[in-house]
This record gives sequence, C-alpha cells and structure tokens, in this order.
Amino acid sequence: MWWDLVFKIVNFAVLVTALYLFAKKPLGAFLKRRQESIKTAIEEAEKAKEEGEQKYREYEEKLQKLDHEIEQIRQTLIKEGEREKERIIKEAQQMAEKIKGQAKLTAQQELKVATVRVKEEAAAMTVQLAEDLVKKHLKPKDHERLVDDYIEQVRKLQ
Repeated sequence: MWWDLVFKIVNFAVLVTALYLFAKKPLGAFLKRRQESIKTAIEEAEKAKEEGEQKYREYEEKLQKLDHEIEQIRQTLIKEGEREKERIIKEAQQMAEKIKGQAKLTAQQELKVATVRVKEEAAAMTVQLAEDLVKKHLKPKDHERLVDDYIEQVRKLQ
C-alpha cells in the first residue's frame, strides 16, 4: 500500500513535470497575450474615459454658453418688445392727435355751414316778415309814392 501511494505521488510528480515542461511555453505565451490584451483593454478604457470626460467638459461648457446665449436672446427680445411697444404707443398717440385735428376741423366746417344756414334762414324770415308787414301797413297811396321814388332814382343813375 505504501508502494501504491508512493507510485501515485511519483506518477503525479511526473505528470506535473511533463505538463510544466510541455505547457510552460504555450501557457506562458497565452498568459502573456492575455496580460497584454487586458493591459490594452485597460489603456483603451482609460483613453475612452479621458475622451468621455473631455466631451463632458466640452458639453458642459457649451451648456453654460448656451445658458448665457439664451439669457442674451431673452434680454434682446425684451428690449425689442419694449421698443415696439413704445413705437405702437407713439403711433397711436399721433393717430389720436390726427383724428382730434380732423374732428376739430370737421366741427369748425359744420359750424360754419350751420351759421350760414341760420343766417340764410334768418334773412329769409326777415324778408318774409318785412314783406308781411309792408303788405299789412302799406296803403295804395304809399305804394304809388314808393314806385315813383324808385323810378326817379333809376333816372338819376342813367
């Protein structure tokens, strides 16, 4: 039994030695390649991380600039809105003044027309009243005398 155990141990040692001698180079090369592959992957990951951080900083900077640009645009729009408001108010005031002027002119013209009509009506009424008074109070003798006076005045003018 001891011999069996010793034989198994020696057999195992031979197997390990054979594996070591034959598998050392391929296994070493495999592990070396694997180490290089892992190293390359780590370097690429670090490079990608740095690029990602750089992109993040660039986008963060762009966002800050964008916030500033948005504020500038907002301020510009507010100023333009105020200017437009002032322009519209000024135009409305000018238009109101123009309308007031036109209304005043129209009122003056209508007043003149009304004054002329009133004068014409007053003159017509005065003539009618005078005619009525003359008809009532004028006697045939007075009528003849007036006609004679008129004819004489016309002769003097000729």
